[in-house]
Amino acid sequence: MQYLRMLPQLNVCCTLNFHKSPPNTLAARNIIVAAIVKKSHVKQGLYVFDIPAVASSIGVATSDVLAEIQTLKMKGEVTYEMKDPAFCYTILEFPKDICSLSSHLTKWLAEIETCKVRKLDIMSSAAVAAMNDSSTSELSSGAKQTLILQSRILDYFNGDDKCNTPSKTTQNCAFLRADIKVFLQSNRHAKFTPRAIARIMHGVGSPAFPNSVWSKTHFWGRYMSVEFSVIMEAAQTELFNFVDRNAALAT
Repeated sequence: MQYLRMLPQLNVCCTLNFHKSPPNTLAARNIIVAAIVKKSHVKQGLYVFDIPAVASSIGVATSDVLAEIQTLKMKGEVTYEMKDPAFCYTILEFPKDICSLSSHLTKWLAEIETCKVRKLDIMSSAAVAAMNDSSTSELSSGAKQTLILQSRILDYFNGDDKCNTPSKTTQNCAFLRADIKVFLQSNRHAKFTPRAIARIMHGVGSPAFPNSVWSKTHFWGRYMSVEFSVIMEAAQTELFNFVDRNAALAT
């Protein structure tokens, strides 16, 4: 039985600015605008909302929401920007255990991510091996690098273990969680996800956390030798602890 149908990829976060009619006036005569106003986080007069969440709340397709805000834009009522590309799904049949379906989907996407990351690691390893070649062959440097790359590519497509990349630490480093705890306490103003923390610890920037800003922290790239997934797992634990501590202090 097919439980899910994958929707076309779209940018899920929309920032909407009303120009002519007040938001509540439009909401009174338009169910989609009403849902947008209800589901939005208002920041400096801008309405920021998640498109799938709005669509789901009123039982319409994401394409209906997109079409409506485009119509409003053509009427001069709004302008908008979209970001955060994502894959979205619609549930065709509800299983008895929706959490199990969610877990299977998460596991499947994690396996895809692992596969893609491994390919990138192999490509990087091949390029580094070609650049660092120190053989005394009479071939020109370019020719030697070409041969090394060709050999690595053949190893990969032949399924040869020689194409494997150097493994990273898969054990939770003794200081990792302690450093993440300090990092969170030092940056209370920011909202992090486990992935965002892992990227910073690996020295990889993102639009939300650009390296021009976050490379100044001494945690930047500190755990490049630790498996990304291990950092994410530790970060998730510390984020839960961080929220629990703050909640306890607030009561």
